Amino acid sequence: MASDKIIHFSDDNFNRIVIKSYVPVLVNFWKASSGPCRTLAPVLDRLAEEYDGRAVIGSVNVEECPAITHEYRITSAPTLAVLVDGITQQRMIGLRSIEDLRSVLDRYVRRKDIGEPVSD
Repeated sequence: MASDKIIHFSDDNFNRIVIKSYVPVLVNFWKASSGPCRTLAPVLDRLAEEYDGRAVIGSVNVEECPAITHEYRITSAPTLAVLVDGITQQRMIGLRSIEDLRSVLDRYVRRKDIGEPVSD
């Protein structure tokens, strides 16, 4: 079951949501016909639940959002991008494990009380 915490970006809402976000945004650029994209979906659902309130997890269907796909120069799916304050901080192409994605997100997630990176 897909998480209701995943934001489905469109050409109309992407910039507005990403730029206004006070937390990091992990964007999954995907396409329906891609097996790796389908494999990654439940991982992102889980991350969306785990990082609720600390990061935004969203998806862009590259076939339905040509403007965003062109703007971010997406040529492969899945491509994952971490954006902070609307600026791409990191890009990853292909499947990633949940542990790899947690490690990446943890670099950018900040504690609200003092603005320091979260550490375990």
